[in-house]
Amino acid sequence: MTDQEFLATEIQNGIGMHNPNFKELARLSVELIKDLEIKTVLDYGAGTGVYSDAFHQAGYDIKAFEFFKAHRDYMKYYVPHIEILKKPITTDLLFFMETAEHMTDKELDSLFAKIQPKYVFFSSTSKKTDNDIAWGHINIKTQAEWDLFFELKGYSKVRDLTHPTSWSKLYTIY
Repeated sequence: MTDQEFLATEIQNGIGMHNPNFKELARLSVELIKDLEIKTVLDYGAGTGVYSDAFHQAGYDIKAFEFFKAHRDYMKYYVPHIEILKKPITTDLLFFMETAEHMTDKELDSLFAKIQPKYVFFSSTSKKTDNDIAWGHINIKTQAEWDLFFELKGYSKVRDLTHPTSWSKLYTIY
């Protein structure tokens, strides 16, 4: 699937700026971390920028990193106020939503060797489907395996989160 096809599929499935329900889900997700003392956020794998915009609307200093040009172009058009980075940086919070399953362990290790956020707001599916190859899901782990992955990176789980997915979690560095 090309990055343009991936974006078109996401938009068709309501994962974009035109879906008020998805924008509300992003807003509710950001509300879950209001108790944390954070100012800076990196939305890694920012997709259509809906979560980035929700962080911006809540007053956070948000930066986005996105692999796909089609998604970056979409963000430049719909959320031009969000800075899109060429490489990831360390921030108070790494928003890491439904991205890790698209990365190899080697790529994940490289990311966490380069940046060390205080918190990680994380979600990654553990469900295997017939569409995994088309969606680029190359690294599906159980939730226990993700917990171990973060533990080995020096993070402990703070709590499970209710949004945006049933497997969302918050980790903090020891």
